[in-house]
This record gives sequence, structure tokens and C-alpha cells, in this order.
Amino acid sequence: MKQDFLDYIQDEFNFSESEISDFEWSLNTPLKKSIRVNTNKISVADFKILALENTWILTETSLWNNIFYIDRPDTSVPLGHTPEHISGLFYVQELAASSSPFYMTEDTIDTHPYLILDMSASPGWKTTQLTEYYPNSLIVANELDKTRLKGLFSNLDRMSSLNTVVSNYDGRFFKQVPEIFDKVLLDAPCSWEWTGYKTDDALKYWNIKNIKRIAKLQFGLLESAIKATKPGWEIVYSTCTLNTIESEQIVERMIKKHGDYIKVDSNYVRAWPHINKTGWFFVAKITKIKSMEIEKESKLVNQNLAKISNKETRIIQEFFLDNFDYDISDKYLYRYHSDIMLCSQNIDNIWEILFLYKIGVNIGDFKDWIFYPNFFGWSIESFRKWTISLSEKDLDMLLKWYEIESKNSDGYYQIISPNDLPLGLAKLQNNSLKSLLPTNMMRK
Repeated sequence: MKQDFLDYIQDEFNFSESEISDFEWSLNTPLKKSIRVNTNKISVADFKILALENTWILTETSLWNNIFYIDRPDTSVPLGHTPEHISGLFYVQELAASSSPFYMTEDTIDTHPYLILDMSASPGWKTTQLTEYYPNSLIVANELDKTRLKGLFSNLDRMSSLNTVVSNYDGRFFKQVPEIFDKVLLDAPCSWEWTGYKTDDALKYWNIKNIKRIAKLQFGLLESAIKATKPGWEIVYSTCTLNTIESEQIVERMIKKHGDYIKVDSNYVRAWPHINKTGWFFVAKITKIKSMEIEKESKLVNQNLAKISNKETRIIQEFFLDNFDYDISDKYLYRYHSDIMLCSQNIDNIWEILFLYKIGVNIGDFKDWIFYPNFFGWSIESFRKWTISLSEKDLDMLLKWYEIESKNSDGYYQIISPNDLPLGLAKLQNNSLKSLLPTNMMRK
């Protein structure tokens, strides 16, 4: 362990020799695996029953109602390749990673239709968590790094996050669209101290100079978040660091600069690995108390995505009704080239303001006036017809991308697992059933 880091922690937080020893020991102790139940798809009570059937051992965590430690006696199938994970019933998520949405919401479902910004969204654990807490809101998942968008898209599709859109801006851009968001979540890019419990290399280049460079970016992001928030609404600022330079000092500097416009909850939240048995994190809640005079610099944008025509909409709606007795008429459809995206919210209020890379869930292709659904075309609900129940062996083969024999009629089917779990779609042609599972989710 890098001694400079330990010395900083001991001096900054006045740790005794025994406490710094406990802290160092905790960094060499692997964290227990934890998962978050996707309550958009399954209730916690029903998931517990499912876990019991799978002989999974769930242990409640200290704060969160839908996040559990998980132990599995049988690990022959990796957790990420279980049907329950593939179907988006849960997200493998460490406790610290769930902290900022938890403290924003106080673990309470809010059905009001907000416009919410997740300013640094990838890989999607915070965004998908927000969709559970705010089911009637529109969540803007912003990610600066284009190389991380693919993973974000995949998680939003798998978790059926229908009330999301994705943008690709430097977070400091949002001050140019002032006071449009009801809530902003800024889980800020930080110095990666939190990975110190995984490997000593994480702290190999730890030094105050680098931290101050990162803190400059964090201050700019938080200022942008405040300017983008409507008066009377709130911002949650969080980091996965222990140093105060990226945490308390950022907030205190913001109070000094914009104290007339914000009110900060003085009860900052901190978690320590040797106390809370989790990765470390810091959370601050900020309320914007009055409007700021901000020069609006943004221009109207032309989308690369398109709203589809009434005829196209009707064809896709009829496909789901005719094949699965599934009504999507209360949803909104968009397209990118031939890709069709399904969204649960009207996004007209941001259509000309933010350039979007994805809307809702990608459910298939539309070519030559024919709709071809993909694996995620089933969205959230179980279908009432055109389903195929599979044995454990056949399901394993299908998830490994082998074709299996079936005597059913040709067409698209929703796969049903041996424990009656509805999965994604497969295509049956000439007595051969083929999975539409994306290759990145294929079992090895």
C-alpha cells in the first residue's frame, strides 16, 4: 500500500494507529458481491422466491431495500450469464456504486414526471437505478467518453430502461442549457482511490498534484450542474474518493462562489471500507434556492435520430398486437437508420435542445416496411401468446448460440426458462429455434 496515501488519510481524518491499521487491512479484504434487484421488472418479494429456487443466499444490506449480498453454492454458470441477469432482473452493483441515487431519493419511489440528468452515466448502474426510483420521469444519461457508450447502451437495453435518453457531452456543456432539469446527479469522475481495495496499482501514482488537477474538473462539472438545475430543485454531488480535496472542499468552494443561490445539506455522507464494509464514497445534497443570471449559449440542434411516421408506427404496433397480444400504443417510437427505439416518455421538451445518441430501448430493425424484433423486443412485460418453454439443457444451448429443434410454427417467440422466467426473443424457422441474444451476452 502506498505510504503517502495512508499518511494523508491518517493526518486528514485524525486516525489513531489502530484505526489506520484497520483501514489498511480492509483494503486487502475482498468485498462481498452484491446485486440490485430491478424493481421495474420484478418485486423484491418475488425475487427472493426466485433466489430461493436457485439456492442463492441473499443477505440484506444496511440501508438499501433492493440491494443484497449474494452467495451461490453453484457457480458453474457465471452470475452475469444466468437467465435472471440476462433478462435484466438484477444488476451486479457494489454498495458504494448505488449510494448517490439512494441518497437522492432516500430510497423512495417518486412517480412525479421530472426531467433528470445523470451527468456522468456510464456504465449505467446509476441511470438504471434512477429509472426505478423515478418511473414516470425522463432520465438523460450523459457520457463524455464515446468508447463507453456501447456498454451504456447494452445495460439500458438489458434493464429495459424505457424512460431514458443518451447524450454525449462534456458535462460542463449543460450550463449552456440553464435551468431545465428538476434534478441532476453528478457522480463525478475522480482519482479512482476507490479501487485501492482491488489492487495496489490503483494508488501507485496517487499524489496531491494529480488530485488537484481532477478537482478543477469536478468544480466545473458541479457548477454546470447547478446552473442547469431549476430553482427550487436539487443536485446530488458524489465521488468515490476519501480525500477532502475532491469532496468537502469542492462543495465548500461552491458555497463561497454561489452561496446566494444554493443551500447545502450539512450532513455530508461518507462511507469507509473498515466501518461500512463497502467501497468508500462521499455524497452531498445541494438545493438551488433561486434563479441565476446565466447567458444561454446553446443553439437548436438537428437530431440524427428521427420520429417515425404514423404508417411506420402502425406497422410496428400491429406486429406486437398480432404476434404477442402486446399493446405498445402508449409508448413513443424513434429510429436511427433502421434501428427502432421504444420510449415510455414524450421527449419533445428536449428534442431541439440536446443531441441524442439513443432513446429508450432498442427493440429491433425496420427495413422495407417490415419490422424485425431483436432480443430486447419483449421490453418489460411477459407476452400472452407465442412463447416457448425450454428445458435447462435447451436454454443453455440457446444461450450459447446453438440452434435447437422445435416443432412450433415459424415466427418469433418469447423464451420461457424452466422456472417460468420470461426472457428475450428467439426466432423459429424450419423447425430450428435461434437465439437473438447479443453476442456480448452469449454464454461461453
